[in-house]
Amino acid sequence: MEINTNLMAINSQRSMGVKQEEKSELAEKLSSGLRINRAGDDAAGLAISEKMRNQIKGFQQASRNAEDGISLIQTTEGALSEIYEMLTRVREMSIQSINDTYTNEDRKKLDIEAQQLILSIDDLANKAEFNEQKILTGDPTGKGLASVAAQKQNLAAALKTYYAHIGAHDSLLGMSYSVTTALPLQTALQSAIDLEYKIEALEIQAQGETSDIKQDVLTKISHFRVSFEQLYSSISQYEAQANSLRSAAISFATMAVSVEADMVAFVSKTLQATMNEKVGPNEFTFQVGPNNDQEIHLNIKAMNSTALGLDATKLDTPESAKLALTSVDAAVEIISRQKALLGAVQNRLEHTVKSVNISAENLQAAESQIRDADMAQEMMNLTKTNIISQASQSILVQANQVPQQVLQLLQ
Repeated sequence: MEINTNLMAINSQRSMGVKQEEKSELAEKLSSGLRINRAGDDAAGLAISEKMRNQIKGFQQASRNAEDGISLIQTTEGALSEIYEMLTRVREMSIQSINDTYTNEDRKKLDIEAQQLILSIDDLANKAEFNEQKILTGDPTGKGLASVAAQKQNLAAALKTYYAHIGAHDSLLGMSYSVTTALPLQTALQSAIDLEYKIEALEIQAQGETSDIKQDVLTKISHFRVSFEQLYSSISQYEAQANSLRSAAISFATMAVSVEADMVAFVSKTLQATMNEKVGPNEFTFQVGPNNDQEIHLNIKAMNSTALGLDATKLDTPESAKLALTSVDAAVEIISRQKALLGAVQNRLEHTVKSVNISAENLQAAESQIRDADMAQEMMNLTKTNIISQASQSILVQANQVPQQVLQLLQ
């Protein structure tokens, strides 16, 4: 029996110290709810779980990104729906203006409303924004605007030619009206009417007179007829002048219709094509995944009057209204195609949100399996460790009493 070295006490102390450390680790796991609290608990598991946590956060942000994209699409669609309503009204007035029950003055009033609606389309397209970003003005970099400006000048020149012909038509028509309502012609017409009455009266008088008096009456009738023929010749000259002016006015009107149908329409289409090709769409990219290249792209074209081909739209004549009807139908088709694209991308984003949320949930479950503590298992381990620790403590007490037995040998 040795008194300097108590191996039983040393072994009991060491075992109790180990169990105390295990109790400390178990208490940390139970208090945090995590199986891995430091790299030493499970180095590989910690590395894997940290990568999973990054992916989970990425999935959650991607889901929010997709939902923001849906909000942008809904904002855009609302603006397009309002533009569609305005185009519907312009189309309705175009059909109304084509009808011949309306006068040119009526058509001018319809045209005033149509021009205001077209201005409203431009205003709405310029003001439609999402998070302070314009969404209906095309490429925000300003690319191609110089080409658009040049084409607008060409359209202005074509419209100037058109309105010059319209002005000449109105001027000649006004001159023709002035001739037909001028005092000399009206006086000649009235004098001719008066002579006709006088001739008729003298012819009746001549039938009841004697030959001498009848001869005098017939002479007067002859003189009146000469005067009437002179008046008729003068009236014919005035009417020929008026007809010539009206004919010239009709020629200018025909040329104006031709200029509008050919030159103005062609330049307007060229301007529209330049706007859509040179300026291009506004491109939006939605990051819908936790990694690079997991994106959905959306192109939103410009939706102002230039991009819709409405710069030369007017309703002041039936011919213009027919061209306007064609232009509005084409603009409605552009709006419909853009709305269809928006709807398709929105559906894609909605499915992406569901998919991303499911992926995040599954990944979170996998990460939990690696990092989270099994509370029942850890409580069982803690109970076992407590019992062993208490047993070690009891054995240590007994081991410390062994050297006392040496004293009994010395007595």
